[in-house]
Amino acid sequence: MTSIAGRLGVSLFASLLLAGILVGQGALWWLDQRQRQVMTANLRDEAVSVLAAISQGPSGLQLEQPMLDPAYRQPFSGRYFMVSFDDHIWRSRSLWDQRMADTESRGLDNELVPGPDGQQLLRYRGDYEIYGRKLAIVVAQDYTPQLENFRNTRSVSLLVWVLILSGLAAAQLWLIRRGLRPLNEARRQIEQLRDGERTELDCDVPTELRPLVQEVNRLLGHTDQQLRRSRHAIGDLGHALKTPLAVLRNRCDENLQRDHPDLYRLLDEQLAQVEDTVRRALNRARVAAGATPGTLFHPDQDLVALRDTMIQVYGNRCRIELIGTELPPQPVERDDMLEVLGNLMDNACKWAGGRVSVRLWREPEALWLSVEDDGPGIEPARRDQVIRRGERLDQRVAGHGLGLAIVSDTAEAYGGELTLGHSEALGGLMARVCWPLTRR
Repeated sequence: MTSIAGRLGVSLFASLLLAGILVGQGALWWLDQRQRQVMTANLRDEAVSVLAAISQGPSGLQLEQPMLDPAYRQPFSGRYFMVSFDDHIWRSRSLWDQRMADTESRGLDNELVPGPDGQQLLRYRGDYEIYGRKLAIVVAQDYTPQLENFRNTRSVSLLVWVLILSGLAAAQLWLIRRGLRPLNEARRQIEQLRDGERTELDCDVPTELRPLVQEVNRLLGHTDQQLRRSRHAIGDLGHALKTPLAVLRNRCDENLQRDHPDLYRLLDEQLAQVEDTVRRALNRARVAAGATPGTLFHPDQDLVALRDTMIQVYGNRCRIELIGTELPPQPVERDDMLEVLGNLMDNACKWAGGRVSVRLWREPEALWLSVEDDGPGIEPARRDQVIRRGERLDQRVAGHGLGLAIVSDTAEAYGGELTLGHSEALGGLMARVCWPLTRR
């Protein structure tokens, strides 16, 4: 899709071009009419000069050739006449052996008529009486040069107008883009809001844009207030349920399992579902807050801190390679990212033979992270089991499964996904997480 500035520029260019064509065509039409008026007066004078060259001779009317304009004696000169009276027709020598079409209308013809040698003639007829004889004099002049001039003028004018419009459109496009610069700045600030780099839009904007910015800031404040209320309400509910759930969980002891096994299994399954639901609700409440400037994940600091922690726990038993620490701060909740990476790195170090690779990379709408090790890995048939929703921790596969449950739940809460596979580089387990940066 084209930008607003581009559409405005194209619309301006098209409208001015159309206006220029209409004005230019109108000007050429007016010049044509004026030219015909001037030539009509000349043709009227030419008819009178031809009439003046007619005299009374011994045998009747005769045409005095020396009194005529020399152009009438040059073939196809562009100036012609015909004199008709009784049964006689006199033609100018310039017509050579051709003849103009007859006309019954007096004065100037409304349309151009074809003439000799492909010419277009502007023709005038005058009726006169001389020496008791009525005669009609038709004079004509070639209008082709004027038509050619009009065509050349139209082409040159159109070319010049297009060049002028191109310059005007370029200047106008620059002015429009400059005028829309505050909107682009507001869009950039909204992107920063989405990425958690700011909490509100700057109000130092043009007067026309200030009401919009103020309303957006009010909406942000209202939305943040509603999110805090909802998050607190869910958190309070979750904490309120923890105590009765703990009491019920304590009642599910060995005595109940021995005396009432069916009731024990029913309570155990239902309590597990309730606890899982509460835990997920609390995760969603935390995720709803989003990342703020103070909680952004800094790869250059946080990844190094995690590696140092793992070295303190596992010593020099495995070497941890970090890739992606040069990335800028990412708009994700720092605590959740540390929890995900911490569990993945802990599992990798626990089962690694000596090498662990941690990699982060950024795509337009997602942050990707992967943790690979050179340990035994997990069989493909059991990979879905360790991250399957609803599994209890004590039912997970030992080792990798304990931390992967938390990672899977956290990634899912953000709309992401945890996938397990085989590390081609190191030969062990590869855990990969897609972390969407634009939540729908």
